[in-house]
Amino acid sequence: MFEQIKSILEQYAEITDITEQSTLEDDLGLSSFDVIEIVCEFEDAFDIEIADRDIPKFVRVKDIMDYLEVHGIHK
Repeated sequence: MFEQIKSILEQYAEITDITEQSTLEDDLGLSSFDVIEIVCEFEDAFDIEIADRDIPKFVRVKDIMDYLEVHGIHK
């Protein structure tokens, strides 16, 4: 799952050295608009709907992984 998430993030991030502990804004340089676009990509890639209220919970890459696992995604 990490590799698939990383692949999506690399399209938007300012760096390619992405780890599970990378922060979306500070480490990857993503804007809030970028994060919304990325969430749409995650929804398509993992066939899931992510509630708007959950988006602010995505601070680190690990937060995204945890969210997907809790919602039954184990790719």
